[in-house]
Amino acid sequence: MGKKAKEHRKKVAKRNANLKVQEKRMQKLWQEAFEEQMNVMREKFAAMSGDTMSGLTGLLEDETEVQNEEPQEGPEPTEHIQ
Repeated sequence: MGKKAKEHRKKVAKRNANLKVQEKRMQKLWQEAFEEQMNVMREKFAAMSGDTMSGLTGLLEDETEVQNEEPQEGPEPTEHIQ
């Protein structure tokens, strides 16, 4: 193996090591950002779900009452028989 081939292998190894380091950094940053976003969403959901359930309970009861009411009957249409 010649001198140039050894130098080339050394450069390639160094480049690959740098790429691996950058990839791991990006993965770590992405994972941290993902965890932070998940925590924010969990907090929002926890705050929202308590309010929503109590708020929806009242709404659902109102809707049930409306559905249980008899529809008002209007005047029947008249047919003209000729």
